[in-house]
Amino acid sequence: MHLSLEQLLAVRDGEAAPGDIAHVATCAACAAEVARLRSLRAALAELPAEGPERDLWPATRARLAAQRGSRRLARAGWIAAAMAAMVTLVVGVRGGLEAWREARTVHEVRTLIGQSQRLERALQALEAPGRVVSGRAAGTIVEIEDHIASIDAQLAHRGGESAPTPDLVSLWQERVRLLAALVNVESTRVAYVGL
Repeated sequence: MHLSLEQLLAVRDGEAAPGDIAHVATCAACAAEVARLRSLRAALAELPAEGPERDLWPATRARLAAQRGSRRLARAGWIAAAMAAMVTLVVGVRGGLEAWREARTVHEVRTLIGQSQRLERALQALEAPGRVVSGRAAGTIVEIEDHIASIDAQLAHRGGESAPTPDLVSLWQERVRLLAALVNVESTRVAYVGL
């Protein structure tokens, strides 16, 4: 039985077990194979060192660096575009919200003006010349009318404003509330006088 290639290589390299060395000394076939392996190693050692005709690593490294740089620029461009889109969205939403609030305020003012006009018509329908008014009712009526006159002066002062504001809405709400109270006092007075 002959030695395996692994055992023969160990003999060639001087790392074999004593039994394998003794076998090569007595077996001509294994000794010839060890001699062939030694001459092959010597022939390979005599070959000149070969390298590529030109070194490709610097060009490869430069190409990789350029690709990495262009990816960074592309990423930065996408980030900038996303941020610009977000700013545009925020400005658009904010502008839309402001326009919606302004439209809502305009609608509220128009609604309150309509309520105010209806209450004034109701007051005119309740007023009749020569009706008797108690001192308490007259004091309440005068106080409410003074407040309404004060609000009317503030509304007249704000008449030049281009867009309604929440303050303007509050003034109209207060005017409607006072007119409703005045209608209530007048209708109560008419009911008592009518008894």
